[in-house]
Amino acid sequence: MIAPQRVFTEPPRRRLEPVRTATKRRTRRARRRLHAPVRVVALVTVLLLLPLLGYTALTARLTSLNYALAHAEDDRTKLLAETQRLDDRIVRLRSPERLAALATALHLHDPHVYALVRVPKPQAAPKPSGIALFAWLSGR
Repeated sequence: MIAPQRVFTEPPRRRLEPVRTATKRRTRRARRRLHAPVRVVALVTVLLLLPLLGYTALTARLTSLNYALAHAEDDRTKLLAETQRLDDRIVRLRSPERLAALATALHLHDPHVYALVRVPKPQAAPKPSGIALFAWLSGR
């Protein structure tokens, strides 16, 4: 019996990096490790300050809304007082005693004879004829 022959294949070659690339990678990793605590401190600071800034912004908005509400209530009370004053003036100007005094001062009196006047119905304007663009030619 003949034994099957084995074919030896080369194992895959490892890609060896040049020394320069490996050195660059090492320095980058070292730099990242060096800056890691700074990044953590910055992240913690941002995470702590964001809620505080949000709270401050909401408090400022609430305060401005309270001032706007107070201003609107003040305007409302002023307008109610003005409306009441004007209503009183209207009542005073429409009083029958005042109107009677004005009528006597102007020598007005009730008519003794009533006249019936007939007013003719209004006539509709005639419809224009021709073209509006050439109206100046027709002499109208």
